[in-house]
Parts: sequence; structure tokens; C-alpha cells
Amino acid sequence: MRIATIIVFFIFFLAKNSFAQTDTTAFPPLAIAEWRQHLPWQRSVYVTQSTDKVWFATEWAIVEIDKSDRSPRFLTRTDGLSDVGMNLIRYNNATKSLLVGYSNSNLDIYKPEDGSVINLPFIKKNVNIVGDKKLYSVAFEGKFAYLACGFGLLKLNMERAEVVYTVFTDVPVYATAVFQNQIYIGTEEGVYRLPDDDINPADFSRWQMLGAADGFPAGQAAGAMAIWQNQLFVGIKNKLYSFDATTLTEVSASGDRDVFYLTTEGPGLLIGWKRGFDGYIDYREPSGVQNTIHWACDASKPFYGIEDGTLKFWIADDSDQFRYYDRTTDQCERFTFNSPYNHKSSEIAIGSGGAVYVTTPGPNSGLGASFNPDGLYILKDGQWNRFNSASNPELGDATKDMWKVAPHPDGEKFYIGSFVGGVIEATAPGTAAKRFNKNNSILQSAGASGSDITAIAGLAFDKDKNLWISNYSAPSSPVAVLKADGQLRNFSSSPQNRLLQVVVDQNGYKWFVVGFQGGVMVYDSGADIDNPADDRYRVINTANSELPSNTVNCLAVDLDGDIWVGTQQGVVSFECGTNAFDEKNCTGRRRIVNVDGFNGYLLETEDVRTIAIDGANRKWFGTSNGVFVESPDGLTQVANYTNTNSPLFDNNITDIAINGKTGEVWIGTEKGLISLRAQATDGPRVNSPMAYAYPNPVRPDYQGPIAIYGLARDANVKITDISGQLVYEGKALGGQAVWDGRDYKGKRAASGVYLIYATSSTNFESPDAIITKVVILN
Repeated sequence: MRIATIIVFFIFFLAKNSFAQTDTTAFPPLAIAEWRQHLPWQRSVYVTQSTDKVWFATEWAIVEIDKSDRSPRFLTRTDGLSDVGMNLIRYNNATKSLLVGYSNSNLDIYKPEDGSVINLPFIKKNVNIVGDKKLYSVAFEGKFAYLACGFGLLKLNMERAEVVYTVFTDVPVYATAVFQNQIYIGTEEGVYRLPDDDINPADFSRWQMLGAADGFPAGQAAGAMAIWQNQLFVGIKNKLYSFDATTLTEVSASGDRDVFYLTTEGPGLLIGWKRGFDGYIDYREPSGVQNTIHWACDASKPFYGIEDGTLKFWIADDSDQFRYYDRTTDQCERFTFNSPYNHKSSEIAIGSGGAVYVTTPGPNSGLGASFNPDGLYILKDGQWNRFNSASNPELGDATKDMWKVAPHPDGEKFYIGSFVGGVIEATAPGTAAKRFNKNNSILQSAGASGSDITAIAGLAFDKDKNLWISNYSAPSSPVAVLKADGQLRNFSSSPQNRLLQVVVDQNGYKWFVVGFQGGVMVYDSGADIDNPADDRYRVINTANSELPSNTVNCLAVDLDGDIWVGTQQGVVSFECGTNAFDEKNCTGRRRIVNVDGFNGYLLETEDVRTIAIDGANRKWFGTSNGVFVESPDGLTQVANYTNTNSPLFDNNITDIAINGKTGEVWIGTEKGLISLRAQATDGPRVNSPMAYAYPNPVRPDYQGPIAIYGLARDANVKITDISGQLVYEGKALGGQAVWDGRDYKGKRAASGVYLIYATSSTNFESPDAIITKVVILN
């Protein structure tokens, strides 16, 4: 098949725009189908080292730091780790590998040399282990790792990734060590030991308890152990002891803090003392001199520390920032990396300029204030920043429970809904912000008139740039609006006052989620927003619609103006247009789909928590079982992402938001924030004259898809070689088409220039067409 040859002049005219993508942010652009994690690199819970590397474990992933130049590398699920939520990492010199322990009892063996990961889920998945499965500490003896766990002791061959034996102790094992051919464990009851060559170590009755007759404190928990200078050092409550296999000797004590850990990864002995969340670190030099070393770094909540042999200390601390202390110069360095403050998210919104706004959890599950101080995280120009009481102390309690956000359609300004302190109008962290609450505006307190809480539970702009507000539990006027002219007013005739999320449809109707199994409310403010006489309300529930449940979680407006409602039992759509108040004819629709040969309602067994609409009008449903992507009509499943078939950290989805310009899909989970570059972008009615392909040129080592940007929504696309031979034909997804770089026979297209034709029709008389090109190099 041939297409008429294009005038050479036209090709060169377009060529200057064919490579017109630049990116000045700190994050490189994602390729289509590529994922990017956004985890908190702010604080750490554990640290370990090899000769040339240091590894910090954060709550959710690992930071690898090169000792020579301090360059970081980030290791997450997208890099091959099997899980998130770490509580321990230790480097084993004998096998040149890192043992990674997760808070859910999962284990990985990570090989830094080649980046390989071996997952060992046997503790996590063992249904016969009842109760405490936590990994408390680990000791190495050559290639063997001895794991002190809540259920007992486990011996692991690190080289073969195999369990040698398991000892079930009926009491938690907090520490372990191998000393003079004896295995020692520290438990809640005290210290036990067994010869290393015992024929049946799994039989706990064969283990000897070291009690008062052996000089050990009777019945006192032993929480830490380490071998140093041919002595076994044991932490028992607030005292540090040394043991030569015969005699126990008290070495030091703390009046009010217990020994939390002992480590000898360097030539000295580090002793961690802790009480509650407060603690400090002592360093015992090879000479025996003991000094407190952490105060210079203000590490008031140390989890773990190591010394690298040159009096340089790396400290994992629950306070913000990683810590590095050089004792020879008495200098401390604190450092963090560009990331959100923590992993939690409640609502995600994308600004018109591409900024990403992420709120943190607000009220508890019973819709009671939790006074969460974490604030709002903002990714702008490649940098994460935090908006909270520290950045804007003038806002007081308004920075608590900030769980809703709405960027202004025009750009810089954004609005935050606090479940405690009303609505905040701001432009950036640290700049003067404005607050609207019950004390300075018509917004009302939640519940009783004497309540100090101004609870906001939903924000949404309409096409006229009026901000609609759910003033949750306001006694008389739960619907409010901040008009484009700056006036704030509310409406007193609402039949419901426990209003949550609000969205605005193409007719200007406001749709609200009603809390406490109240269904949905739709509100029409009429032709005159200031005249209550033309207002209309309608409450939609299981009694008058197809809603399968009155527990409604979320709402979304698709590109056709239809309302999609997510419930505890699937999805309902309302395709009523201007007839939304017609109770007989606007009852909603439950789509019947075929799943594994059986018909059923769309996602009827899923708790649908959030809905987002992409540029191709596809529906992204976030549930408690991952993400489901459905076709525009909801009848065909496009994709299903879970934590087993994708880099998702967790299947419990908190929110989804889509950047229509780039197609990047932002997904909040209970265990962290992640984004995916999807195939669909927003598409205008006509093709852009600046349409271009990316990457361009396509180099020999690139095997991914080629994206064509700037197309009209659902444009028809044809790609030919320079002679006019057709190699691809398809349709855009929204404003973006994707080509795999192969011809009709499935072979990679030959080197050369390829012409891209895109056509759409605004009407029959005026078809719209553009031409651009892409260069392939083999």
C-alpha cells in the first residue's frame, strides 16, 4: 500500500519540531510502561557495610552509598527487591551478599556485584508459625546466618539459600552469637547455649539455660549479643556484660536505658542504649576506652550504627536525615535525598503545570479527626517539598489532617482541605497562606456548634473556576463555594450534611459522596449561583437506583460527562446528562462483563476506593486488590496491576491521579507512592502542529515503544517509510499513539526516516491532518 509522496519542503519544515522534547527536572522522563517509585528517603532504621559500600535501610527501601565519593543508589521493588517495609539488613562478607529482612517476615538475599535477588518467603508464608514472626537480629558464622526470630532460631546457608534447621523456643529470641563452638541465644527468659556440633539442635530441650548458678541474672531478658576481642558481649536490660565462656563480668551500665544493640562491623564495639524512642550510642575502642559518639550528630533516636575502621560512623536514626560522623575531625554530616517525607498518601492531584500534590491521611476510619501533622507533599520542577506547620506556622491547627487538595486551574495557587482547620489557600511552602475556617468565614464547625473543628472533606473546581467545598457535618450548610471573585458563600437547604468527595460534571452539577452509608447526593446551584430559589438536590441510594451498596467510596466524571461511582460492591455509572434529577430515568447502570466464562457485574466483588479517567477515556479503578484498567465503556479489561505482577508496593490503593499531558499515572498505596507511564494522554479536538515522536532518533540499543505526542483525541495514525510503504496503522489513545517500531511482519523497522500521518475530523467538511517523522537507527 502506498501514500502520496510528501513535498520535501514540508518534511524539512517539520523536522525542526520532530525532536522538540526537553526535560530540565531532577527526574528523567519515563519511557512508556516504565515505573518509578517515590519512596521516603528521609530517615533510616538500619545500616550495614562492606569494604567499599554502606547500606541504609529506610522504612521502605535501601540506600546504597559508595564510601569513596558518597554517591547514592536506591534499591526498591522496581530494582528487583521482593518487598517493602524493612526492619533489618546485614552484609555477609563470606558470601558477598546482603541479607534483607522485611517487617512482614519476608527475606531477600541481595548480591551487590550483579544485582541479583533471591527471595526466601518461607517464614512469611509458613502457616504453622503462629504469633511473632519478626526477625530481631542476625549473626554470621562464615556462610551461615543465624536468625533470631520471634518464634525461635533459624540457621540459614547464605551460599545455597537453604534453611539448615529451625529451633522453636516458645519465647522470642532477640539475639544470637556463635562463640567458642557454642551457639548462644538471648531470650525473654535469659541466655541459652548449645554446642555447635550437637546432633539435634532443633530440639530445644537440649539447650542449656545459663542462670544464677552460671553467674547470669535469673529470668532477665537478654536483648543483644556480639563477639569482640575473644569475648561474648551480652546486653541484659540496662547492663553490658562480657563472658569468656566461664565467667560473666559487668562492663558498663546505664541508669535508665537498656542495651538495644551491639555491633562489631568495625574494629571497635558499638553499644546502642535506648529507652522508648530516646537513646544514644557508645563506642568502645580496641584499647577498651568507651566514649559516647552520637551527640555530635544529634542522633537522639538511634536504631543502629556502624564504624568503618577509620573512626567514621554511619548512624541509622529515626529522626529526619541520615547521619555520618567523622570522629577524627569531630564533624557531622546530615543528608537526605529528594523524596516525599513519608510513604503515606490520601489524595493525589496534578496541577496544570505538572506539579504533583500529595496529601497525607486525615481522619480515622470512623471519620474522627486524627490530627495528623504530616502535611502536603509537592513535587515541582523535579524537587519534593513539604507544606506543613514547619513551613507555615501561621496556619496553626489548619495544617493537621490535610487530606484533600485542589490545584487552581490557572496554575500556581492550590487549595488544601483540612479535616480540622478548614480550607487553606497557598502558592508554595513558606509563602504566606490564607485560611478559611469557622472563626473567619461562613464555613461551619463540625457537629455541635461548640466544636473547634472546621472539617473539609471534598474540594473541586467547576468550569468557571469556582471552588466547591464539602464542609463535612456542618449543622445547616454543608455545601459551600469559594467563587472565582473571592467571595465565600454556603447553601442551607442540603438534605445531607455528612458530605465527602465532590466532583463537578459537564452540566455544572455537583456530585457528593455521602458518608456513613448515605449513597450519593447531586446538587444543581441553578443559573444564578447566588440565588437559592433555583437550587435542586437529589439523594441517590439503593432504594432509588442501581447502586449495589450505600457505602460509596469515590466518584469520577469521564470524558463523555458520565458519572462513575465506586462502592464496596463494584461500580455504577450514571449517564444521565441534564436528566440527573429525573428519578425514574436516571437510576444508573451496572455493566455486565464476562470473567472466565461467567457473566457478572463489573468489579462486583471489589471494594472500589478510587477512580481516575485517562486521556483515552479509560477507567482506572483502585481497589483493595490492586488496580483494574477498563476500556472506555467498562466492558473490557485492559490491565490489572497487583503487587505480584507489577512493581506496586501494595494492593491497597489509596488514590490514583493521571497527568493528562504526559500520561503518567500516579498511584498511592498503603505502602508507598509509585507512578507508571501509561499510553494515553489528553487529546484536543484537533492535532497539534507541534506533534512529535519520542524517542527520536530511535537508537540501536532502544527496544521500547515509540510514542507520538500532540495528536487529536483518538486520531487515526499511519506510518510509512520514506517511499510511502505502510508499516503501521492504528488509533491514538487520547492524544498519544504508540508504535512498537516493527512492521506488519513483526520485524524491527529498517534504518531510515519514517513519516507519521495523523488525521481527525472536527466536522465532515474540515478534516484535520498533520505530518511528522521519526528516524530509526539500527
